[in-house]
Amino acid sequence: MKRLPIILASLFSLSSLFAYDFSAVVSDGTTLKFYNGEFKDPELKQTETFTGAFTTPVGGSGLSFFSVEGSVQHKLEKTTGDNSSSKNSVIADCTLFKFSTAKKLEGGKNLQVSAGRFYYSDVTGIVFSQPNDGLYFKYGGKKLEASVYGGYTGLQNVKNVSILTSKGAVWAPKDEKDVYDFSSPYAVGSLFVSAPYFFKNQTISFECMGMFNVAGPADLKDDDNRLYGTICLAGPMSSSVFYSISGTMQTEDFSDFGILGKFSLNYFVPVKNTTVGLNGLYASSSNGKIKAFTGFSKSVVCLSRNEDLCSEIMKFGASASFLPVPKIFVGAGFDTVYKLSGSSTEFYGFQAGISGTYRIFSDLKMSLSLSNFTGKYKEASRTDVSFGLALAL
Repeated sequence: MKRLPIILASLFSLSSLFAYDFSAVVSDGTTLKFYNGEFKDPELKQTETFTGAFTTPVGGSGLSFFSVEGSVQHKLEKTTGDNSSSKNSVIADCTLFKFSTAKKLEGGKNLQVSAGRFYYSDVTGIVFSQPNDGLYFKYGGKKLEASVYGGYTGLQNVKNVSILTSKGAVWAPKDEKDVYDFSSPYAVGSLFVSAPYFFKNQTISFECMGMFNVAGPADLKDDDNRLYGTICLAGPMSSSVFYSISGTMQTEDFSDFGILGKFSLNYFVPVKNTTVGLNGLYASSSNGKIKAFTGFSKSVVCLSRNEDLCSEIMKFGASASFLPVPKIFVGAGFDTVYKLSGSSTEFYGFQAGISGTYRIFSDLKMSLSLSNFTGKYKEASRTDVSFGLALAL
């Protein structure tokens, strides 16, 4: 920590122009959760968050930047009814601490480099999607794009980053500390190759990812290493219809494989900025050489009481979003959800949600959302009502 002011001073001294940008946001969120299809004895979740961000150019090229973002959050979780309880917690985190630069090459090509703590997501947005500490290199050209990423998860705050074990359980420390506690340690690597517009404006992409259990400050026991391979095809079907379809295979030792498949089809209507879409998702269950698919970052794909993860589940749905009047954005969607068990498929329930955001002023916005999961079994049903307010300072 004693070296941090020296490092920052060195970076800022490289700036030919002492220009910087600072922003801050104060937000408040309230959520009421009702269970079993009954609107009584709700569970309350109340959060207040302060987020500050700072960016400054490095050097005189205008292509290099240093960025920092941190937040402090107070959270109240309260249950009512016969087994009422209340829990207060404070969470502090640095979600961004990044140096990034870009260089233009001959022939319209470019090279991008990022180092530090920043958000990274795989092509599916399900396997890996979280802030991380690492290095990122990207080469871009008209016919080929390629990137390499390497990082380490063990210094992340476990209160803001949820990592799954190879068995599909959410990892948690034995004795979690207040404010900040370290997450499970893995070395993460990714190789991504994409051919933009390789055939009639269609783009094909390949990505390989590996997660390897390593030493760290957290008390993680030995866990299986994981490998993921993904192929994705995306592009326009017409001037207003776009699609994306991807398939992912997961393995630990090549003796069995988990499978993830997803697709989306979106139609953009030039009225009120309207978008209408169809989507589907499949995450395999254990059946012979096929194993239950398990991602790395926690990804909730079902609004049930259990908040089912992306494993042994299948769903199909539709969504829509539009701007009915200026400053108001509305989105809605619904899904039919099925649970998988071996070779059998069982209807699990319907889920639906609607949300609206009103940008009152350029620096003040308000949001309201309602979601419901009606399960085949009453115990899985859940209804959420959420209200949010955010003010940019």
